[in-house]
Amino acid sequence: MMEAKKPRVGFMGFGEAGYHFAKGLTRAGLTGLAAYSRSGARAAAGDPVCARAMDAGVELVKSPRELCRRADIIIAVTPGKNALAALRSARRYLRPDHVYVDASAAAVGAMEKAAALIGGKAAFADAAILGPVPLEGVRVLMLASGPGAAPFRDALAPYGANVQVIEGAPGAASAMKLIRSVFMKGLTGLLLESMEAAERCGIRGALEADISRWVDERPFSQVINRFVGSTAVHAERRMHEMADVLALLRALKSSSRMTRATRAWFREISRMGLRERFGGAVPETIAPVIEALVGKTVTR
Repeated sequence: MMEAKKPRVGFMGFGEAGYHFAKGLTRAGLTGLAAYSRSGARAAAGDPVCARAMDAGVELVKSPRELCRRADIIIAVTPGKNALAALRSARRYLRPDHVYVDASAAAVGAMEKAAALIGGKAAFADAAILGPVPLEGVRVLMLASGPGAAPFRDALAPYGANVQVIEGAPGAASAMKLIRSVFMKGLTGLLLESMEAAERCGIRGALEADISRWVDERPFSQVINRFVGSTAVHAERRMHEMADVLALLRALKSSSRMTRATRAWFREISRMGLRERFGGAVPETIAPVIEALVGKTVTR
């Protein structure tokens, strides 16, 4: 049986993310990696970027043209603000058999512009990195969308890359990462606000233990269904409960911005008539609740 042809990978940009990702590919047995960056193109032997490249098994090239000649899969890991400029510098050298992956953390609109800029010159993928590359390296979870997503996943999976393809046009992966942050970063805000108040009351240790126990004892998919579904029919009662919470936080002179926002959410949902629509019964799935939110203008 013939050995599968190894992908030729090049990096547009070679900062921290590019270094750790490339190093992981090299350790997994992939060879012939190349990278282009403006600093790398000007570097002399002994410069830090040269040392990093050598450590990662990467050859620094002098131009986007040379990078495109050397690579079949080009992974752009530039700062997001430079993503379109990087693509423009390489665009004229792209071939139909190229896969161009933008993992630069650019905004959704920039990803859509990048896809339009490439057109049919290459297969484009929007890739969103969901973890710390210095800690997880090539195994960091990446979401990818667009016509180049599946080829990107399939080419690098044998070398440990953890690419999850999601449906949608370029920009979908970046949108999911940003919307995911509504929860991930919002949860941080809730924890900070809760723990500050608990510290002021002298019960922080007990609260940490109670929240940890509650989270650990059930799958989070159940939490999503329970919280969203039950709020549809109990929003008014919860709005009043949050008023009591807000009064306590004010008495403690503790932060309350997340609590105020939560109370406002319950107020708006209570005015949507969802309790009546569902006959006072918690829906079995969150789908009708979310559809109602999308279909109704809510003042937030």
